[in-house]
Amino acid sequence: MIGLLIITHETVGEAYRGLTNHFFPQGFPESARILGVQPSENQDDIINRAIAEIQEFPENNGVLIMTDIFGATPCNAARRLVRAGKSAILTGLNAPMMIKAVSYAEKSDNLHTFTEQVREAAVKGIFAITEEPEGLVCRAEGNTKAFQAV
Repeated sequence: MIGLLIITHETVGEAYRGLTNHFFPQGFPESARILGVQPSENQDDIINRAIAEIQEFPENNGVLIMTDIFGATPCNAARRLVRAGKSAILTGLNAPMMIKAVSYAEKSDNLHTFTEQVREAAVKGIFAITEEPEGLVCRAEGNTKAFQAV
């Protein structure tokens, strides 16, 4: 099992907990923790809180720390927690990353491989769609006019 520690600005992590509960009726996994960083906190406070959370994890094969924005306070604090083979960081938290991590953390036993799989899910979940698909017609119920984008 790989432990998950999500360190984000304020309540961003809690929103991802809600997303996880939407996809997984069994709820947020026991092997995952969320730490919301407040604007008034300094890095030492954040690191101490993170260490306390990590110490509460069940026996594991490492901890993947996911943060919302590279270079921001949560990420900078998390970077000080990285230990080769014991903890790793992924930045740029997004929904595909979160779902992949929660789906496979309990079944995984190799931190490096798991981190790369979660990173790949995050990247593959990003698409730039700049053209409408052919034949797309959106109608409001009872309305016969097609939706027209401005």
